[in-house]
Amino acid sequence: MDSKINTGASHPATNNKIFNLITKNITSSSKILDFGSGSGHMTQQIGQHLEKNDIDLSEKLFACEIAPKDFLYEKIKCIKIESDSKIPFDDNFFDLIYSIEVLEHMTRPYDSFIESYNKLKIGGTLIFSTPNISQFKSRLSFLFSGYPEMYGPLSTKSKNAGRISGHIMPLSFNNFNYGLRKAGFDSIRFHIDKRKKSALIPALLIYPLLRFASYKVSKKLKNFDNEIYLENSESISFINSLDALSSRSCIVVAKKKFLNSLIS
Repeated sequence: MDSKINTGASHPATNNKIFNLITKNITSSSKILDFGSGSGHMTQQIGQHLEKNDIDLSEKLFACEIAPKDFLYEKIKCIKIESDSKIPFDDNFFDLIYSIEVLEHMTRPYDSFIESYNKLKIGGTLIFSTPNISQFKSRLSFLFSGYPEMYGPLSTKSKNAGRISGHIMPLSFNNFNYGLRKAGFDSIRFHIDKRKKSALIPALLIYPLLRFASYKVSKKLKNFDNEIYLENSESISFINSLDALSSRSCIVVAKKKFLNSLIS
């Protein structure tokens, strides 16, 4: 039996949610990539799930990491990658690509969406998580300290790249929604891992005010540029929703468009 690999910095609730999302979006024929696999905790979890269904891991499960020497799951090979967002596989190769707490460390996250889109098959799925800077406690942290929660003073030293001082991209679902649509994805959905009481309770106290603020943004944008409003109406409404205001993580699932969507 495999010895259990530690979860690392990611929260158990985040891992559990992503595991469930992955298993709901794969079949016995799916090829899966763990992008930025770290020590291989989730790779191991998915590997064990596949083995229970008598699936050959060597043909279905893949991993890549900047420091493959840290990868501990011995049943598959971990391929080394650089910090340039490139995925070292053929285009249209994977059915699902996932990354856990990776994008906040990347210098070019929008490029990574384009790269993932290219490597996925038509109808393929991208799943990722980052700290949720839209949750209300993070907004208060930014208001008073100048830093969103889980983001702070940065380090240029390579040894600190995996720490909070290496969280260099404090992006919200609004940014991810833009980047994914720009890359060609659709069916973009936000998922909750765990509601933070320290974010939810104060948000509830002024929730009517927050909803009114969203209404004002919508009305102003609609009057100024209706085309941009229509493109962003769902995102504007979401940003002050209870899900955005309280979820610990920003977990996103997006689909590579089917051919009929591309033609239309």
